[in-house]
Amino acid sequence: MNLTPSQWAALLPLLLPALGGCLIPLMALDKDQATVKWIRAVMYWTALLAVGATFWYLTDLWVTGSQPSFFQLRMDRLAQFTGIFVVVAAAMTILQSWDHFHQEGWVKGETLSLLLFSVTGMMLFAATTHFVVLFLGLELFSIPLYALVGTVRARSESAEGGMKYFLTGAVASSCFLMGGVLIYGLSGTLDLATAAITLRSQGLALDPMVLAGAALLLLGFLFKVSAVPFHQWTPDAYEASPHPIAGFMSVATKGVAFIALLRIFPGSLAPLGAVGVKMQSVVAVLAVATLIIGNLTALVQTNVKRMLAYSSISHAGYLMLAFVAGTSAAYNGMLYYLVIYLAMNMGAFGLLTAFGLVGEKTTFDDLRGLGWKRPAMGISAAIFMLSLAGIPPMGGFYGKYMIFRELVGTGHVGMAILGVLASLVSAYYYLRFLVALFLQAPSAEAERLASDRPAVHAPFAGATVLVAAGIVLAGGFLQTFLSDGFTRRALLESLGLIR
Repeated sequence: MNLTPSQWAALLPLLLPALGGCLIPLMALDKDQATVKWIRAVMYWTALLAVGATFWYLTDLWVTGSQPSFFQLRMDRLAQFTGIFVVVAAAMTILQSWDHFHQEGWVKGETLSLLLFSVTGMMLFAATTHFVVLFLGLELFSIPLYALVGTVRARSESAEGGMKYFLTGAVASSCFLMGGVLIYGLSGTLDLATAAITLRSQGLALDPMVLAGAALLLLGFLFKVSAVPFHQWTPDAYEASPHPIAGFMSVATKGVAFIALLRIFPGSLAPLGAVGVKMQSVVAVLAVATLIIGNLTALVQTNVKRMLAYSSISHAGYLMLAFVAGTSAAYNGMLYYLVIYLAMNMGAFGLLTAFGLVGEKTTFDDLRGLGWKRPAMGISAAIFMLSLAGIPPMGGFYGKYMIFRELVGTGHVGMAILGVLASLVSAYYYLRFLVALFLQAPSAEAERLASDRPAVHAPFAGATVLVAAGIVLAGGFLQTFLSDGFTRRALLESLGLIR
């Protein structure tokens, strides 16, 4: 089959990281100790080149306004936004992982390959409404993540966390698959947008099987965003993962799932208006539960990674409120918040690597006094924590404000008040992070152990933390520019999403 230039243009963002993922294992075959350091560096440069080339190509598509397609794959504005979002997260992960894995003594090329294949699956997942392609994208980005969670096999909790994530993910994927099968069986088409039109024309919009299919599809998405009650895997998986992988999962998986959910439910299934109303009610109830359980459970955590995991769950609740409001401005706020959330969470997890806190040294006690020893990292930590808590003028405040404003405008005042109260509760555990950094002195035992160890050098992780802090600050002061020039265009110029 001869592909047209437009078809190649749609496929290229997927081919670049996939090619990098195929090349890296070949490099890892070299076991010569004399060249292993050089090979290791080349593997990391190859991974960075793959995501860098993808970023350059997607930004070129964005600037030129081109929106190519390849059958059911649509590289429209929303898909381009998703691709840029994912490769930025991947680039930060690669840079942080160089420092982290050297600190942990576990540098393996296959982790980079798995990461690149996951990036490919994420872009595929958010660029289609065809159920088979959608499911292939879901599995392509999920299966590598299962392995990445347990990648440091020397740690016993890695295998446990990876297995928990795999088993719960397999159940969620099965439910997602069954939902698509039900809709296909009733409509006779695998394209969800066409299926919705067909079902409406046949008067099946409120058929119980259609509702069951839509609910099972929704369940698959809610698992990926860590919404209650599908959140149990999150703290164990994040704690077991290397810090950069946990950061990548917290932002990329959640972001892609929300964007795909946006494409499917308000977009493709819009003709089934009754289904949308019922799903909106379900999302509203689960958003409330997610906000309450996520924030209250985070209050009692003593491990920083578990606190960030429950924080991630609570932020899923904030993002779900955009679907409760159901307006294009609310969806714009959701995309804007995802951009800021990427910087906040990648920076927060990157701090642990920059401070040299690897393995089990991730408690609040391990943070004591580090803010004064590394002032640049300490200031960055303050930016991330204040933004996560939604305190102005940080970018996180404006992301929440854009969603809460639409909730009030659509009559969901109680939900907006709940969101504000949840933010106030979250301020406690975010400020606890800063208290440990700046206001608590390390124990004598910790000082003695630190003096016996060599100084931590994590230049790449530190650089990503500073870049992430800059993005959060820019989001606070340039929110109109970023919103109108980036996230709003992703919505309004996407193919058939907002009519």
